[in-house]
Amino acid sequence: MSKYIDPKANTYSLIEFQSKYGTEESCEQALFQLKWPEGFKCPKCGSCYYTVISGRRLPLYQCPVCRRQTSITAGTIMANTKLSLVKWFLALYFVATNKDGISEMALSKYINVTLKTAWALLHKIRHAMGEREGLYRLGGSIEMDEAFFGGKAAGKRGRGSENKTEVAVALQLDGDGHPQFLKMQIIPDAKGSSLLSFVRSNVTEGSTIHSDAFRSYNALSEDYCCDMQKYDPKSSDGRLKWLHVMISNIKANIQGAYHGLEGTYLQRYLDEFCYRFNRRHSKKTLFDHLLACSVWAPYKTVAELGI
Repeated sequence: MSKYIDPKANTYSLIEFQSKYGTEESCEQALFQLKWPEGFKCPKCGSCYYTVISGRRLPLYQCPVCRRQTSITAGTIMANTKLSLVKWFLALYFVATNKDGISEMALSKYINVTLKTAWALLHKIRHAMGEREGLYRLGGSIEMDEAFFGGKAAGKRGRGSENKTEVAVALQLDGDGHPQFLKMQIIPDAKGSSLLSFVRSNVTEGSTIHSDAFRSYNALSEDYCCDMQKYDPKSSDGRLKWLHVMISNIKANIQGAYHGLEGTYLQRYLDEFCYRFNRRHSKKTLFDHLLACSVWAPYKTVAELGI
């Protein structure tokens, strides 16, 4: 996805992965540990006792106190699935280890499912990524600008573009001016109210926003320190340099891995890019992160996901 993502980040080889998660039983055990890290807890009464009801595709855990039955996939993005856990885990693995993302066509071949199934899996996984990204806000020194997505259709470039989707982009920098964390969100327009709504949702109050001199950024001055200066891409001061690198990378990624996409699904691809970028230095494998997200992200039906 980006040369700034650490290529030496910890990951499993395919052989290591299949050795660890190559059976339904091993996948069930992994989900059990994530869902109930301190031991089983009945979702209804809180009892820690259970009996296992087997003979089904997935075992049910029944509470002897209230008789409530639950499964290890209940409430996760895998709930109500007819797909084997081995294929679910493989899908998560391929999403996690393909640094530029993976298309539904490639995934369908890798795990031997239909294009429709691969499409649904990928959107559910991206939904989990977006849910996790929504838990965090940026802070400190923030570069901010807007970007426009929509292919190479004729029309204006930059602000005022027609038939293109506008995206607010915010990048947190460390003390040395290097990129740390990234947020991207579709906005209806570049008005001050829209930019302020994005910033309030994604940046802590009191942070310093470095932007160009676009007048809409004046709307942020009440809650944030605003450093508004005319942007010159040829300047040697490096202002907004990393931000525009990120914008270029996501556009290249979407065009290369997905051959462009409709605005309807753009936010999920932005969430995926940010999710990967923000965990590029994690000591935990991206697969382990993604598996945990898949367990804790709220379940959504295909209809609710709009696919």
